[in-house]
Amino acid sequence: MRLVTTPLLVQAPIVEHCLVAKEVWRLTLCSPHIALAAQPGQFINVRPSSGHDPLLRRPFCINRISLEAQTISILYKIVGRGTKLLSLYKVGEQVDIIGPLGQGFKLTKPMERVLLVAGGMGIAPMYPLAKELCAKGSRVTCLLGVRCADDLAEVGELAELGVKVATASEDSGGTYHGTVTGLLAKTLRDDDFSQGFACGPNAMLSAVKDVCREARLPLQISIESMMACGLGVCLGCTCPRGEGDMYWHVCTDGPVFNAEEVSL
Repeated sequence: MRLVTTPLLVQAPIVEHCLVAKEVWRLTLCSPHIALAAQPGQFINVRPSSGHDPLLRRPFCINRISLEAQTISILYKIVGRGTKLLSLYKVGEQVDIIGPLGQGFKLTKPMERVLLVAGGMGIAPMYPLAKELCAKGSRVTCLLGVRCADDLAEVGELAELGVKVATASEDSGGTYHGTVTGLLAKTLRDDDFSQGFACGPNAMLSAVKDVCREARLPLQISIESMMACGLGVCLGCTCPRGEGDMYWHVCTDGPVFNAEEVSL
């Protein structure tokens, strides 16, 4: 049973740090508190170095949750100075993290056939989500879109859970040549689903939202945003609500929302 607890600041030892795709790493940390409390779709805020430069923490979706080993993992790609510094950490060293943070995916109702849509590193929260859905008896399909096939991650691991995986890439290296949105439209023309989940860049999420609305498929989305504090204090991650002049705080109200609740 997972415990519902408040986020903690933790010095978490590294138990594994491995390359899983081109410049894509999985970092596994021992943290009993976070492992017991975390839900699919939540995130942690990570200090990317042992000092205070860079000053701001980096948010990462939780990619693995192991209750038995009391560990969590994140999946990240080296795209800047912060992630480059993070990649230099070795097994046995400690990483300064805060978590678990945010609101995860809502899985309260039975979902017979589920469609996951991920763009690039939006694949990160899909593994724990798919694992829980499969354990509940859902039939899960995952669509993953990348720019080139070298960026594909988690395909084999998702398939091992029993997930049907289809990939889209712009370099013809996937099962579909084009964008994941194009693959989504094709998939929804050919098949029916009871619930959709998506994570990726905002432009992709906006297009996915339009396609799912036209297909009348309920959709939850996980929004990518720079969440410096992760606690709703700095106000750096506001997102417009679906209507009116009100705003959500992505770090505390999300990062997971019903698609119609937000304006992208």
